[in-house]
Amino acid sequence: MLTNRKRSLFAVIVSMVIVNLVYGLTLPLLSIVLDSQGISKTVIGLSIVAQASAGVVLAPLIPQLIIRAGAARVMQGAALLAAGTLLALGIFQEVSLWFPLRFLLGASAAMLWSASESVINELAAENWRGRLIGIYGSAGAAGFALGPLVLLITGTSGLLPFAVTAVFVVAASLPLFWLGRETKIDGADRRVSLRRIFRFVPHIMLLNFAYAAAVESFIAFFPLFGLHIGLGEARSLSLLTTFALGGVFLLLPLGWLADHMPRPRLLLACIVFTIIGFFILPELISHRVAGPAFVFTLGGVEGMIYTLGMVLLGQRFRGPELAAATVLYTGMWGAGTMLGPLIVGASMDVLGDQSMPYLIALIYVIYLPVFFLAKRR
Repeated sequence: MLTNRKRSLFAVIVSMVIVNLVYGLTLPLLSIVLDSQGISKTVIGLSIVAQASAGVVLAPLIPQLIIRAGAARVMQGAALLAAGTLLALGIFQEVSLWFPLRFLLGASAAMLWSASESVINELAAENWRGRLIGIYGSAGAAGFALGPLVLLITGTSGLLPFAVTAVFVVAASLPLFWLGRETKIDGADRRVSLRRIFRFVPHIMLLNFAYAAAVESFIAFFPLFGLHIGLGEARSLSLLTTFALGGVFLLLPLGWLADHMPRPRLLLACIVFTIIGFFILPELISHRVAGPAFVFTLGGVEGMIYTLGMVLLGQRFRGPELAAATVLYTGMWGAGTMLGPLIVGASMDVLGDQSMPYLIALIYVIYLPVFFLAKRR
C-alpha cells in the first residue's frame, strides 16, 4: 500500500510529465506552424512571450493559492486548463487568437510547475535531494521527449497534434484526482516576500532565468535551424527528442553526483560544458552517429543546470518560504522564456538561422559573472 508521501511524490512526478509534454509539443509545433504562414521569427518570439508571461504575472498569487487550496487541487485545475487550451489552439489557428490562448497555456504550466516543485523539495530528504529531484527532472524530460515524438507521428498540420496531446494531458492528470489533499503545505497564515527571497538567492533565480532563456529558445528555434542546414523536419524533431532523452537518462546519475560532491562545483562544470557544447554543435549536428550522441549528452548536462537550481533552493528554504521561492523560481523561468526566444528570434532575423546555437551559448556566458560573484559573497 502506498503511503501519503509516496502518493504525493507520484503526483508531482506526473505533474512534471504533463507540463513538459505541453512545452515539448507547443514550442516547436507553434513555431513551425507560424513559420509556414510566413510569420517572422520576431513575431514567433512575441507569441512565446505571451505564453511565458503568465508565470511572471501570476507569481505573486500562486504561493497563497498553493498553501490555501493544496498543491493537488492546483495541479488538477491546471491540467484541465492545459487540455482545454490545447484543443482551442488546434481549432483556432490564427496568430492573433494564439496570443491570449498561449497566455492561458502558460498559466496552467506555471501552476503545475510551482505546485509540483514546492512539494518535491518539501518531501526530499537532504541526503537524497539530488537523486530525488533528478528522478523528477528525468520524468519531466520524458514528458518533453513525447512532444516531438507526437509530432513525428501526427505531423504538424491540422487539429490532430493538439487533440492527441490534450488526450495525453487528461489521461496523465487522472492520478492527480485520486490523490486528493495529501499535498497540502502548512503555513497558510504566513506571507512571504518574494523580494526578500530574491535578495537572499539572486544567483539561483538568475540561473533559472538564463536556463529558461536558453532552453526555450533552443526548443522553439532548433527545428528552423535544422531546416536551414538541411536536416529536414523529421530529423530535426528526432534530434529534439534525443536532446530530451539525455535528460531522461542522465539526470539520475548526475543527481547522484550532486549528493556526493560540492553542488556549486558540479553546477559550474555543467554550465561550462553547455557553453562549449552549443559553440561546437554546428560542427557535429549533421554527423549521423556523433550528432545524436552529442545532442543526447548536451540535453542531459544542460537539464542538470535547472535541477541543481532546484536542489540548491531546497537546501535553503522550507515550508511557506520554499513554496514562495519555488514560485519565484518558476516566475524567473517565465521571464527567461519571455525574453530569450524574443531576443534570439529577433537576432536570427538579422544574423540568420545558423546563429541560433551561438546566441544560446552567449546567454550562459553572460550568466557566468553572476555565478562567480555569488561564490565571493
